[in-house]
Amino acid sequence: MQSLSEEEKHALIATHSKVPVCITDLNLKLEWASEAFYTLLGCEVVASKGVVLSKLLFNTDQFPQQFISLINKVGLETHAASELVCQPANQQELMLDLNISIATAKEHRPVGYVIYITDNSQHRKQQHEIERSRNEIAEMFENTVVPMCYNEPSGKFFKVNKAFCDLFECAPKDIIGKDYMDLHFRHFNDEEKLRLRREANEFLHTNRVYRKEIKSMTLRGHVRVVEVVMKNVLVADKQLVSVYVIDKTEKRDFESRILEQNKRLKEFAFLTSHKLRQPLANILGLIELVKSESQSQQDVTITFETLRMLTGQLDDVVHQMNDALTELDMEAEKSLFYNEPEEEGINEIWIVDDDQVITYITQRLLHNADPSLKVNGYLSAKMALEKLRIDGDCPDILLLDINMPGISGWEFLDELKKLGRFVNVYMYSSSIDPEDVKRARAYPMVREFLSKPLDMKTIHHLLDMPVLRKKVG
Repeated sequence: MQSLSEEEKHALIATHSKVPVCITDLNLKLEWASEAFYTLLGCEVVASKGVVLSKLLFNTDQFPQQFISLINKVGLETHAASELVCQPANQQELMLDLNISIATAKEHRPVGYVIYITDNSQHRKQQHEIERSRNEIAEMFENTVVPMCYNEPSGKFFKVNKAFCDLFECAPKDIIGKDYMDLHFRHFNDEEKLRLRREANEFLHTNRVYRKEIKSMTLRGHVRVVEVVMKNVLVADKQLVSVYVIDKTEKRDFESRILEQNKRLKEFAFLTSHKLRQPLANILGLIELVKSESQSQQDVTITFETLRMLTGQLDDVVHQMNDALTELDMEAEKSLFYNEPEEEGINEIWIVDDDQVITYITQRLLHNADPSLKVNGYLSAKMALEKLRIDGDCPDILLLDINMPGISGWEFLDELKKLGRFVNVYMYSSSIDPEDVKRARAYPMVREFLSKPLDMKTIHHLLDMPVLRKKVG
């Protein structure tokens, strides 16, 4: 039996191999190739034979310099390999690992090249996706508004984002490589620090999420109430602990203010149930005395003196109650808003009232009080709302009538809430119904009730009031 030549062996391998492999002559023209080769490059068997490999791999008549360097290396070492970006005809770029060796015939005479191909495109694509995901995660970490950091298992800071530095009043150089316990929990004693560290490590050791609300300290010494969420993570093949921080300082401050308000409510309840009842009980007792006894002139005189005394006593209690109510109202407003007077005072006032005469009078009175004021009158609530929606500007003060055709004053306030606009509103009515006063307390933007028509004293009082601004954050 005639033995196969080296060239025929390569041809036989190429024909039946499931690996993309081909044999070329010394001019790199295709002689044989495996089916996997044709499938990979998307070329036909008959049409490809004798074609220069550059046309099949790069869809060009010229080989790129990197491929020429690879062939030159094969000439020196009989074998070489390199990864190249290829662009077969009508296909996307492929990342191919070319393994090239010399094809020999009898007496080891070179007759061409044997080229084995490994398609790394999918692997490269996956690597690219992984890298892209890592970059996105890194960008999200740095730019998110949530304070975050990565710590080493020992507790030392590894990486922090901007939000974390803003919250704890520090720069990365101030804390990287330092123990978080020594920085943010330095107001704790050693025993408390050890307990916290053990508690966190116990959770993290069992791959559970550690969550705890605790008082932490900024580098400048300010105490923040934060909820800390910790979890074991793998970042760039490094075992770390991710730490998310949720700032609850304002919430806790708000709850403290609520508790203080409740305390004042109890004090107000004491005023109504005890101090107010005392003079009332005295008055009732005096009435019973008058009814049950025959009074002389002297007796009546004493009774009038007693009534005057009781009236003064009653007035004192009522004043105390009013002061308590006023203070409670101010505290309630402060829980949602803070005072920020305009640097140049009140600039613009709107009057929303369907009564044209009273609107004209009020405008003239406001101009007399301050000629620099910009005063606009709207004869319907709908007109004022459209102005707010279109321009977006809000006046410093808005005088609002209650009973108007179309959209009432209450409906106007509801629309303001839907628009997310805060305006200093003064309810402006010819009569003040106690039920309206009660209803208005549901609207934080309602500052006060004013009775029509305004006098100059009321207008000066109005202009002296601080303008409230909606609290940011």
